[in-house]
Amino acid sequence: MATTRLISKPTARAGGRKARVRRRIPPDDDDLTKAQLSELRRCMADLKNPVRYLIEGGFGPRFALYYNVTDDMYAMNDPAHGTLFKRRNAAQAVQKLLGPGTRIIRCTTRRRQGRLIPVLTSWKRRTKRRIKLGRT
Repeated sequence: MATTRLISKPTARAGGRKARVRRRIPPDDDDLTKAQLSELRRCMADLKNPVRYLIEGGFGPRFALYYNVTDDMYAMNDPAHGTLFKRRNAAQAVQKLLGPGTRIIRCTTRRRQGRLIPVLTSWKRRTKRRIKLGRT
């Protein structure tokens, strides 16, 4: 016959004090291994990381097209309607299917009204800066 383990769990009590309650855990509920714990921590860190990737199709300096994978269409000047990729490799695979004329933009995200909204840097920061050389 398998034995059950007892664990203590703090619970709130009337008057603001916490009491410890013992709870029985079935014997088939084993602890996680070190490999499983490290994988779980890696996944949690990945979820907390705000960096995402967008695919942008250049249409000119004033217009930007952001690719939406689900509709197979581009959204104009609104990165919130583009697909956010967690991994750059996945964005590169989709970019290869789209062909030339697209680029991958790294952005951060904010949560607004339950949705992830991409936050892009300004256009001037995304372009390469020219270095001014002094006269000799």
